This record gives sequence, structure tokens and C-alpha cells, in this order.
Amino acid sequence: MRLPAFLLRRLQAKAEEITRRTPSKVIGTDYLTRWYVIPRNRMFNMYLHHVTGDDPDTNLHDHPWVFNSSVVLRGKILEEMPAKERILETGSFTTRLGRAPHRLVLHTPDSLTLFITGPKIRKWGFYTPTGWVNSKAYLRADGNGRNVTTLYAVPTNKGHVSQESVEKKSA
Repeated sequence: MRLPAFLLRRLQAKAEEITRRTPSKVIGTDYLTRWYVIPRNRMFNMYLHHVTGDDPDTNLHDHPWVFNSSVVLRGKILEEMPAKERILETGSFTTRLGRAPHRLVLHTPDSLTLFITGPKIRKWGFYTPTGWVNSKAYLRADGNGRNVTTLYAVPTNKGHVSQESVEKKSA
């Protein structure tokens, strides 16, 4: 679904104002910068995300909220899902259930998205060949949300995971 041009322009102008503020959270050095659009609460949240890197590793992940919606304000993103892929580009609007596995891959150097969530109802995690794994076990504690633990990193062609491979995937 695409937003009407007049609404997209208004959201882009508001996003320009918001990104002049100090970010609310930075995840990784080359991944995601977040601003809270409204004060955080238990029922409904709105974030502005400046994304500069693909989601970590190659496994799909889900979210802890009942639902989440994204509006792409700038950029082009490939969304990988279990049975299909789709391109989200400037003006795209999409909604997912929290348990819907996906992975985002940038097709432009960066993207800017408005990310809207419902109430948090569960933990979030990654879908691996051995099943669903809580994000706290999947991501290294020292990685600021970017470094995948060696246990879940995708093996190299020789069946071994090098530290360089883990760092490259998570950088």
C-alpha cells in the first residue's frame, strides 16, 4: 500500500524536524538510530528509524508487539519473509503481526522509516534451522544488538564459522 503524496510530504517534513534532535537510541555503529516520536508507553509507540545497515545475520526475526507498521519515508528496502519477498520504497506502508518473521535488507545506502507498534505481548527472537531463539541468546551481549553469537552465525562453505564472518555479518 502507498501513502497519498500529500501525507507522505507532511510525514517527511516532520521527520526532518525530529532527526535534528539528539537520538533516543543508537543500535550498533552501522545499523539503526531511533527517535521516539511520542513518549514511550505500554499501549502504542511511534519511532523514527534511520537505518544504515541490513538486519544482522541471515535468519528471519519477529517482534514482541501485537502488531507493527512501517512507513518508508526515504529509501528502498527488501523485506524477506518465509514464502516471499517484497520491496518497500518511499511512500510504502505495511503492517505485520508481531509473530510474522521477516528480515530487512537495504537497497539504498540508508532508509528513514516511521515505525509504529502496538502493546508488547512477548519476547522477540530469530528463526533458526533448529527453531525459534530468544534475541538475548541469539545476539551477543557485547554487540549492541548487532553481533550474532557464534552458535547461531551461518557457517562458511567449509562448515566453520570464523570470528571474521561473525563480525562481518554483525557490522
